[in-house]
Amino acid sequence: MTLGKTQILNNLLYSLIILCCSVFTVNATSIETKNITAVAETKVFYLVRHAEKNQGADPSLSEQGKLRALRLANVLSSTPLNKVYTTDYKRTRETALAVAEDQHLALNLYHPADLQKTAEVLLSQQGHILVVGHSNTTTALAERLGVDKQPLIDDANEFDRLYIITVDHLNRAISTVLLRY
Repeated sequence: MTLGKTQILNNLLYSLIILCCSVFTVNATSIETKNITAVAETKVFYLVRHAEKNQGADPSLSEQGKLRALRLANVLSSTPLNKVYTTDYKRTRETALAVAEDQHLALNLYHPADLQKTAEVLLSQQGHILVVGHSNTTTALAERLGVDKQPLIDDANEFDRLYIITVDHLNRAISTVLLRY
């Protein structure tokens, strides 16, 4: 039994369509996997200065500062964080504590004098990360994470600046949002 030319052409066309669909599906899956991988490798950093403090060498937070720390925890409550970094000062640890407790995370310490190393450590991490610093380190760290030059924080009066910095899988800052809380 022989196949007619029309049937052979139909079978060939059908096979070609299946082959094309298979190739398209493989390529689409590959593109989709690359996009999912890029999104999974995206990092988001939340940088804040410690809240209002009392006077002294290594002071605790003032009553206003304690309220601001709770406000920060509330602002970040719907954002699942992977890590919380803070300097080893009472005011920064206390600012970060409500967030860390709310999200069942430990506080990780960094040294504010070596912001380049801190930036390298942060950029090697994945996920959403809160970093609590100081008036003289928060903008400098933001810049080391790829943000354009930032105005200095007013040491005496500014405690509500919240940077949200999104960094792609190549460690390039792709988005920066400045909020007040």
